[in-house]
Amino acid sequence: MTPPKIENPLFFKLLEEKQIIHSGFVNDLLEELEGNALDVLSTLIQSGVATKRKLCQLWCDSIGIAHVDLEKSLFQPHVIRKFPERLARQLYAIPVYQMGNIVTVATPTPNNKQIKKEIEHIVNYPVNLVFALPQDIEWAIETHYQTNTALFEFFSKISTSKIFDVEDPITEKKLQKIAGKEAGNQFHVSLILYGITENASEIQIKPGNDFAAIYFIINETLHEQLKIDLFVYHKLLAKLKQMAKIDTGPKKEAQYSRILFPTPRKKIDIQFLCLPTEAGEKIFLKLMDRVVLPKIPALTGQYISTRNIKQLINSITSLKGLFLVSGPPESGKSTLAYSILKELQARGIKKIITVENAVKRLLKDIEQYQVNPKAGFDRKTVLNTCLKKHPNAIYIQNINDPEIAGIIRHTVKSGQFIIAGIESKDAFDAMDQIMKLDMGSVLSGILNQQFVRRLCDHCKKKYLLSPEEITNIFIWDGKTEVSAFREIGCPYCRHSGFFGQIGIQELIIIDDELQKLAGNDVAMADIKIKTRQLGFQNKEYDGIKKILRGLTTLNEIKKMLST
Repeated sequence: MTPPKIENPLFFKLLEEKQIIHSGFVNDLLEELEGNALDVLSTLIQSGVATKRKLCQLWCDSIGIAHVDLEKSLFQPHVIRKFPERLARQLYAIPVYQMGNIVTVATPTPNNKQIKKEIEHIVNYPVNLVFALPQDIEWAIETHYQTNTALFEFFSKISTSKIFDVEDPITEKKLQKIAGKEAGNQFHVSLILYGITENASEIQIKPGNDFAAIYFIINETLHEQLKIDLFVYHKLLAKLKQMAKIDTGPKKEAQYSRILFPTPRKKIDIQFLCLPTEAGEKIFLKLMDRVVLPKIPALTGQYISTRNIKQLINSITSLKGLFLVSGPPESGKSTLAYSILKELQARGIKKIITVENAVKRLLKDIEQYQVNPKAGFDRKTVLNTCLKKHPNAIYIQNINDPEIAGIIRHTVKSGQFIIAGIESKDAFDAMDQIMKLDMGSVLSGILNQQFVRRLCDHCKKKYLLSPEEITNIFIWDGKTEVSAFREIGCPYCRHSGFFGQIGIQELIIIDDELQKLAGNDVAMADIKIKTRQLGFQNKEYDGIKKILRGLTTLNEIKKMLST
């Protein structure tokens, strides 16, 4: 793929007007980058003179076309299939989603009428071109064509793929009529491939009295895909158990296993769980690895408030103390920690080591160690091995272990910086656990996150909060109108009103006085009073701000606070 080369003098004029860079620097960059304005844009983003969002917005202001951040966009697989990978690479463009009969396509050259005409001819729909960075286009093509189009083409060649268009319950006779005599031996493969191409995170098979229902979880929402009769269900169950290499007979206890499912491009890692129920065995297939080399999001791209992000960066770049990344299960703790490590790397801090129960993503230029107790490689041994290398920072995936508490306390007091994950309902719960492990005296900060569903940007609707809702949230003058947003539902979000998740955070920065309180085992009530005096803002406060920004709903925040 050869990135396009274009000029954009108006963009540089806007940069000067906004006092982001001066004309001399622009000329130097243009000379160095052979006059390619797109390369200058990418260089400015990497240099950090302004945020990616701000620079891309200025670029789009200069060309009069909207910007889409592909790293934060969720693609519709059926739209990508309309456009061959070969042409996506040739034209440097990728379809993102379809609303009605309009297909939105991202490209670095959205004002190119010839590209628009070619794409419309291929997809046979009117096309809306939007701007995306060249490197984001490259990443999207590598990611989404490898995980969707190639698999869909493979899936379409399997005869049993046709049954997913059938609305009535599938019987053995109907299965054979649609897909032939060998259909029963193909169905399990077809089911998994269809789940992958539909971007399902989990497939559930739930038996009933007459039929078994097959569900996909897509964007945190349960969708019923198909009903099969019990004869087909038992055949499918046996095939899946064979793939999981477990006993195919009925069991009275839960069965756990792992399936490495081969596809044309890679192996897909699937967690297999079989639970006995009164109606039969319920199957859960969790599709763990569906994306090629997922990018680690930047801290600034995770909707952490400006106040929190400044305090967080100041804390971690001091390279002092024990900094906790906390939250309940499945709250993105590891991703947050990886983003912090990425931020440290961007600021020139190179020698970083991790100690992980399970390495979730490979990190470039970082030594990652995975704990293996069965092989005698427990966390204590791994941590001691890491300390001998004298790193600038160590990340420990799970710190809640009395065996390593003493080592951590001693090494942090000696000047070692440690980032650690811990499971907790909020920041104070995390602090309480650390105090009980006698590590309160070395705490430097606690970031806590919890996920809520994010509103779909394509269909959310603005509305006025009622007087009762306003008074429950704010000190109100009784007159000022306050707006929020509610979910509606559209094809883009599969009519759920939500698309993906967003983090709600709270941050405690531990100053000398707080550290002394935590180290002396002072009552948590007194510590909470002190944090409020220092300006602590809890997750409810952060959630309300994100409600008003249209990122989530009042009900989502209420649900989060009640758990």
